[in-house]
Amino acid sequence: MAQREVRPRVKLSWQEALGEEATAAATAQAQEPNRKSKSKKASPKPQPKDAKSNVKRKKRHPNDVKTEQDMDAIAGFDDSSEGELDEEMDTFGGSGFVLVDLESELEELALVATEEGFASVRVGATQSKKKRNNKKKKNERKTEQEVTTVVETSKETKKKAKKVRQAQKLLETVGVEDAEVEVVMVEKSKKKKKKNRDKKEKQEVSPVGVAAIAEKPTQGKAKVKSNAKGNAADAPKKDKKQKKKAGKEKQAMELEEKEAPPAQSVTGGKSNKSARKDNRGNSQVTTYSEYLDRDVVIRGLETGGLLQGKLRVNAMYRMDGYITVDGLSMDVLVKGMQDRNRALDGDIVAVRLHPESEWKPLDNESDRKLVASTPMSSSAGVDQNALRSLWLPSVETEKCFFKRSPDEENSVGMLKQSMIRLNERIKESRHHPTASVVFILAQGNSNGYIGSLEHATKVKDLNLPLSSNDNYAYFNADDQRLPRRIRIPRLQLPDEFISRPLLYSKTMLCFCRIKAWSTRHQSPMGEFVKTVGEYTGIETGISAILSKHGLHAHTLDFDSSILNELDEKCGTSGEKWEIPEEELQKRRDFRDTQIFSIDPYNARDLDDALHIRALNDTRTKFEIGVHIADVTHFIDHNSLLDQEARSRATSVYLANRVLPMLPRILCEKLCSLQPQVDRLAFSVVWQMNVDGTLVDGVEPWFGKSIIRSCCKLDYGSAQKMLDGIITSDDVDEWEEDRRPIPGANPNITNATVIQSVKDLWSIGENRRAMRFETGAVSLNDVKLVFSLDAKGNPTRYGSYELKDSNRLVEEYMLLANYLVAQQLLRAHGPLAFLRHHPPPVSRSMDQALEKLGKSDIKVDGRSTKQLTESLERVRYDHGDTAFVIAQALIIKPMKPAEYIVAGNGASPDWWRHYALNIPYYTHFTSPIRRYADVVVHRLLQESVVGSSSLDVENLESRMVEFTSVAQNCKEKKMTSKNAETECDKVFLCAYVQHQGDVEVTGAVLSTGQKSFTVYILELGLEQRLFLQECNLKGSWNEKTSQLSIRLPAPQKKSEEEGNTKTGAQDAPAKTAKKNFSSEIVKLSFMKQLRMRMSTTRKMPLALTFTVIGEKS
Repeated sequence: MAQREVRPRVKLSWQEALGEEATAAATAQAQEPNRKSKSKKASPKPQPKDAKSNVKRKKRHPNDVKTEQDMDAIAGFDDSSEGELDEEMDTFGGSGFVLVDLESELEELALVATEEGFASVRVGATQSKKKRNNKKKKNERKTEQEVTTVVETSKETKKKAKKVRQAQKLLETVGVEDAEVEVVMVEKSKKKKKKNRDKKEKQEVSPVGVAAIAEKPTQGKAKVKSNAKGNAADAPKKDKKQKKKAGKEKQAMELEEKEAPPAQSVTGGKSNKSARKDNRGNSQVTTYSEYLDRDVVIRGLETGGLLQGKLRVNAMYRMDGYITVDGLSMDVLVKGMQDRNRALDGDIVAVRLHPESEWKPLDNESDRKLVASTPMSSSAGVDQNALRSLWLPSVETEKCFFKRSPDEENSVGMLKQSMIRLNERIKESRHHPTASVVFILAQGNSNGYIGSLEHATKVKDLNLPLSSNDNYAYFNADDQRLPRRIRIPRLQLPDEFISRPLLYSKTMLCFCRIKAWSTRHQSPMGEFVKTVGEYTGIETGISAILSKHGLHAHTLDFDSSILNELDEKCGTSGEKWEIPEEELQKRRDFRDTQIFSIDPYNARDLDDALHIRALNDTRTKFEIGVHIADVTHFIDHNSLLDQEARSRATSVYLANRVLPMLPRILCEKLCSLQPQVDRLAFSVVWQMNVDGTLVDGVEPWFGKSIIRSCCKLDYGSAQKMLDGIITSDDVDEWEEDRRPIPGANPNITNATVIQSVKDLWSIGENRRAMRFETGAVSLNDVKLVFSLDAKGNPTRYGSYELKDSNRLVEEYMLLANYLVAQQLLRAHGPLAFLRHHPPPVSRSMDQALEKLGKSDIKVDGRSTKQLTESLERVRYDHGDTAFVIAQALIIKPMKPAEYIVAGNGASPDWWRHYALNIPYYTHFTSPIRRYADVVVHRLLQESVVGSSSLDVENLESRMVEFTSVAQNCKEKKMTSKNAETECDKVFLCAYVQHQGDVEVTGAVLSTGQKSFTVYILELGLEQRLFLQECNLKGSWNEKTSQLSIRLPAPQKKSEEEGNTKTGAQDAPAKTAKKNFSSEIVKLSFMKQLRMRMSTTRKMPLALTFTVIGEKS
């Protein structure tokens, strides 16, 4: 690669920077209005540039940067050249040319066009000294014109404004694509009180006028003075007219800006901080910075000059975004739309830290202490011998596949040192680091968004069509983290919107994507995809949510080619399918063993079953078996069905139906472990002591099997067995069709099943207690359940209650998953497909614990063991409500678990599961509804038959495949969970809409000057309420950080009824104030409020909450 030295900054005039054609076009356009005047001649063309300027301009083009030295200089990774870096970044654009040090020239220009020749008007630009001298010699009358020009400064001001408007009009008619045009506009902002005076003082005059002032300053001043005296009487009228005109121009400019025109300004490495605000004070920028070159970004990430992370936009206030960087003690703040630089929530971005002088000061002393917080440990304070005896780990944690090349070691070491230095800077400065996005590495949401369309020109009549002047409509997404008013071209708009835009916007939901976002538009360009439908029912809401999260494919029937492929293997209905004889010969037969399943009552996809058998007469040692549906027997690797299942990755569970990952013939018939039929399974069998520990020295057995479940238990009936309600002598509470069939197997009776359930719980309970004693932590969100009528409308809702029977099943599934993970690591090493749970965000966790501490709720978060013990003390000392709120606060800093491939990690610490406090874990027990389990089944079978996957070529290709699968499974798991939560809100809205408003309890989590946040206990929902939107008046106490709100005065019931009948709802307000006094509520952390849950009247429906009063 050829070496190219980094040249110092080159100072170019604007003519040199633009080129000859652009300058000529600018001059011609400037002279266009005056061509009819004989006294004025067209300006001569500027002199062509010399060769030297051409060479310099060409070498400064960013695409010429090729060496690492050049990239370091541009990206600013050399600490010794930070000052030069800021200057260098001003030149980094990619528009075809570079503007360097044009501050003096920019003052003389209203608009500067790109090198393609779209030039604008030059107002009063100074001409060269040589040109002025030539004009003086040719025409002596210029002197008189110079004085006249100075006197008529007000006229020149009007001419200047007119030319600027002409230039803007010219740019609008050019019609060039966003990516091809770079327009630069320089506007001088003045304070309102000095606006008129500053314009007159800094009025630009013609070059000849400047010379005249220099030669005869006395004459000019005298004439101006006398003219001012003569017009003193007319001054008030003129001022009034000028103010009126200025107001109209300002309104026009605001309207133009509101409709998202090209922002006629370009910024380089630094952000242009000019912005406007919406109705909540959220700034919306008008210009953005160009992204850095990818090579520069990669180099910066390797050296630590740039940081990488996933952008999280605050849903409560979309101007604030945060990025969690591995190895950094606190999140990086990306504040404002300009620093976010067109990145959206969920994008993987590269950011460049601002100088420390621009970092945000931490709010208070407690926040400053949190800077020095250390990450939580899952093993601190834990008896390591007890932990080892509980799990008996057999995998060495220092494997050879973690060795790196010397270059990789140097790169990792450099990055690690960079993080250490940065953490020290944060600790010493006691400021929150801020940054700007310089590159988007990966998009977070490529699916699209749900929202409504808005017409640009206001329409008052529902039947009026879209204005012919509207080339765009605006899309406003339901997701508050997105920018407002996304532009949708007219050609893409549906006919229903064009014919009746107001009616469409009020009643219809639509689905749109973001296609592009140029640096010169404050909002992105969108693409209309489809009309979802009129928001009048549950199905429209569910369809919108599934489309938004990219899960619409789950609603489609499986392709006929997939079903034909499956039909060849097991028949269309599966009713006549029988286990092949060859499978009977090579599988272990458990059909005479008492095996049963325990699932939700209405479950159809039964993918796990259990058995337990005492191994001695003293009943101190037991054999435990976990049997999982053998899905991989029916799905060949890379078959059409396998590809579809890989794409779907998970089943989606909604309140009214399940959207399956596999065809229903597999989910509900051939793979489902239904009772009294032979089924293929993949089994894990191990031995346990009665105290819940594993029997040391006995290896677990893994293998394909055949089972016949004796009965299908549900959690309710199993719980009744544990509670003694269902006994061998009293089975009335046990549904007959869920009992073992009498006589089918003489060794299997009602009594033996009940005893097995009790044995499983006894051992499982002991093991569960030991798990939490050795550092496991369990945090559960509120899960809503609904009762539906025949039409699918909700008639009742509540929170799902976990029973001991749920915990029984969970305990053995956890252990089976752990043992399989251990087997995969021993057999496949770096190819093992694992489930990793990282530690929480330490600073956010410390903030939550400190907030609880201020209310005398002491929670120790130094380790998972102390955290679990503290939460149990909170429940005992402060009650269930305090426990629920504490748990909700602690869940927020927790990071989600993710699927990984073992060899991609830097060390075995990357395998760990934080919440379970175990060294490795995977998902094996639900292959009907999770594709990750399908991958694990195939790897486990290879380990059983002794197939090796560690040859170099096979290993590399499979590592790439599994990494892709892990990423897709992670994303689909997250999106399906979010979709399920949002669909629950749809059912809640439907419930409130049909049943009426509901009173709920909200606990205050935080307060601010204009808003407060509550946690709805019955729903597990966090909601931020703005005083203005709730029609509440409040007062903020700065010293105590306490918000007091005044609730509306209640009305007499009789008056309310009378007003409802007559329709006059506002009339009795005065009477109510006389008879009732409004209530003042002081909001503080954990204060419980009576709240009313209702829905919005506008479409789409959304839940709303209002405060009724304090909870007694």
